[in-house]
Amino acid sequence: MPQFVRADPIPMRAELPDGDWRCERLLRTVSDVRVYIMRAGHGETGVLKVADTASSVPGLRREHDVLTQLGSDGQLGDWRAVLPVLLAAGDVGASAYLFTSRLPGRDGRQLAPEEMARLTSAAIQAISPLYRRTRRTCVVDDALLGQLVDEPAELIKTALPCDDVVNRLTRALHSDLAGRTVTLGMTHGDFSPGNILVGDDGRVTGIVDWGDAREHDLPVLDIAFWLLTVPVHGRTPEFGRQIADRLDRELPWTPSERLALGSVADDDLADGRTLLLLAWLRHVASNLGKSDRYAESPVWSRRTIVPVLRQVARG
Repeated sequence: MPQFVRADPIPMRAELPDGDWRCERLLRTVSDVRVYIMRAGHGETGVLKVADTASSVPGLRREHDVLTQLGSDGQLGDWRAVLPVLLAAGDVGASAYLFTSRLPGRDGRQLAPEEMARLTSAAIQAISPLYRRTRRTCVVDDALLGQLVDEPAELIKTALPCDDVVNRLTRALHSDLAGRTVTLGMTHGDFSPGNILVGDDGRVTGIVDWGDAREHDLPVLDIAFWLLTVPVHGRTPEFGRQIADRLDRELPWTPSERLALGSVADDDLADGRTLLLLAWLRHVASNLGKSDRYAESPVWSRRTIVPVLRQVARG
């Protein structure tokens, strides 16, 4: 995997706010961004993200822009308390870094399985003010089709020799979406339990990792991705297999899931396969765009891409 010369966080300390910041620990991630918990001499903690590859730099810069934009939006009021506060950002050589406050709470993935239903409700409630603030309706045109369908489909074609079946998929999605009126707003882009922090009382104390955030997007895609990634007892953890299994059902979403999806959209996207396929396209393209390791991994492709394309090919 092509990498930058690994940028040690120590040279960046001169760029951080006063406080004699030192590395406390390195968090494990699945991306090309290293995440450090930093501690100041007076006890305050922060989160330092450092890009390791060229493909991971745009995400850090995008997160900087989003935190700046949302943090200065007075109409969001107290909701901004769930956002990390931007403390510093910049470039060091070929790499980039982002330094934010550290929010309280546990990683949402640490909750017990029986707590996940309550977490889903709390998470949707926590992010909904952003959707309401940025909400508008729109008729799906060529530009939106490009964003939702064509761009991610082209990335998938670069990972596998699958042009015929992907083209079949894009034609079907174009046919279903073109001219439809949908609800748009700003989305998180990677809304999943790993990007939620939860207090002891079950309330959401933080929503983190905004590098995939999009304006003029489908908020219902955020909720769909949440429902597909939240741990559920007895459900396969393999994303592609889960999508393929749902495509084989008469109704891809359960009644409770459709209720959750309907809470952020006025359209009927939750009634069929289209939303499911859009969520899969977004997830696959996001991974392919952020790191070369996914396109170069036949195991990841077999687990994430191939089961869905086989199901699509069967019709």
